Amino acid sequence: MSFSLVKLKKKLEEKNKQDLTQEILLLCKLFPQVKEYYQTQTSDSQLILERYKDIIEKEFVEGKARGGPKARLGVAKKAIQDFSKLTKEPALIADLMFTFVECVSNFNADFRSDVEAYYTSPEGMFEKVLRLIKKNNLLAAFETRAYSIVDKPQTAGGILIRFVRFMKRCMVDLADKKARCITEFNLNHG
Repeated sequence: MSFSLVKLKKKLEEKNKQDLTQEILLLCKLFPQVKEYYQTQTSDSQLILERYKDIIEKEFVEGKARGGPKARLGVAKKAIQDFSKLTKEPALIADLMFTFVECVSNFNADFRSDVEAYYTSPEGMFEKVLRLIKKNNLLAAFETRAYSIVDKPQTAGGILIRFVRFMKRCMVDLADKKARCITEFNLNHG
């Protein structure tokens, strides 16, 4: 007998409210993800967001983890994926995605990594978060933060220059009225 959602629904409909409550409490005890899911549904979203931000920061921020940053992109990306499963609130997801871009960018500036994935990964995430905030009309809430990412990195080699140019192009796509951003960058940095 194979498991299906239809069969599960049928079984759950046979239970009374008290049995369902007990089952959900048991699931919360056994599986931390279930507990986090219900926390995000009951207005503890900010607390859960901070926990996931901490996961990302521990990977890339000096002094956040014992022994220095481990810089594991997979761990940081998984934190975003896991959080996105817990909530569908675009502002919270965008906040976490910006945290990823900021932390990896700062890591690159501090440690001058020569691994291309440390540049292409935040490029891709930055593009995704810009699309997310545009789609959900959140530009006003995140515009300053997005521009601070674009303007912060210092030129530290060809890959970082490409990264900055890419972010500038994304910002232009998102807010046409600020197209002068690319022109100014190109004039100043060739």
